[in-house]
Amino acid sequence: MEDLYTKSGGTAQAVATGAGKFSPYENANCLQLAFLCITFPGVKKSILSSLVLMLVAVCAGAVPMQVSALHPLMADLARQVGGQRVQVFDLVEEGGNPHRFEPRPADLKRMQASALVLAGGKNQEPYLERLKTALSGVTVIEVGRTIPSLTVGKDAVYTCCPSHGAGALDPHWWHGVDNMRRAARVVAQAFADKDPAGKDEFTANANAYGQRLDTLKRWAKGELVKVPRGQRKLVTAHNAFAYFAKEFGFEVIAVAGLTREQNTTPQDLAATIEAVKKSGVRAVFPEKNTNGKVLQSIATATGARLGTPMISDGNGTGREAGFEAMIRHNVTAVTKALTAP
Repeated sequence: MEDLYTKSGGTAQAVATGAGKFSPYENANCLQLAFLCITFPGVKKSILSSLVLMLVAVCAGAVPMQVSALHPLMADLARQVGGQRVQVFDLVEEGGNPHRFEPRPADLKRMQASALVLAGGKNQEPYLERLKTALSGVTVIEVGRTIPSLTVGKDAVYTCCPSHGAGALDPHWWHGVDNMRRAARVVAQAFADKDPAGKDEFTANANAYGQRLDTLKRWAKGELVKVPRGQRKLVTAHNAFAYFAKEFGFEVIAVAGLTREQNTTPQDLAATIEAVKKSGVRAVFPEKNTNGKVLQSIATATGARLGTPMISDGNGTGREAGFEAMIRHNVTAVTKALTAP
């Protein structure tokens, strides 16, 4: 990938690098329309002047600030905060797996043409330092950088199991509703730094989004409190739900490590089965767009049921795309499976 970055960095020309800056094509269209207004016969000069001024105003706001996102939930967050002042490009794309994503040549060109690139941070994107070097002049924001981290094996929320993730920062901060509210403020400030004229709008959007998240969290707590205390354990395919668990009073028992690609050893599987048996938990949860065979084997060995697959990395699709939909889906799945007799 280093060769790809070296070859692509600096060769793509920016179409737009911020609010109020446009491509030559768009500028030419505005000039042509203005010229037609000026030369239109039989119209009073005062009317023509007004039309030209209106056209200039329209052209000045015609092109929103371009923002690229390296995670589906960062793309969703950018849309919530940016509103009509931003054009967001979700490079991973709806339903994609950010753990497996690496920028392609077309993605690099798109990022070169962006005012901002939003990343999850906390080592979620292992290629990020190389990308920053390749995107000289483009601002890359690690949205989760200032959000308090959980450390595998150190924080009490991790009950079990993979040892190979011990000591690592958990990058899945987006499973915390409070974290996403904080992230909205981070993004609002980053947008305002690039588009100062939109600062009030970005702040208002972030505040409105924060109010919706307050409502979402109250609903989630009202649902999850139905789960008996002894059942508040999440057995999942990989170690992605610790921030969710900490916020809502659960513990996590994971099969794989911080990414789905970290192999599960026979020892890890055996430890997970033993932990599930000891906990008496009634359900285990596969994840969307993953192979559920390992979870099925755990369910068979322990007598637990398979719950509805959870959304781990913001890879929901359709009505389940986006942060709010992900939280609603996961809360419903957990409550339904762990309250059933």
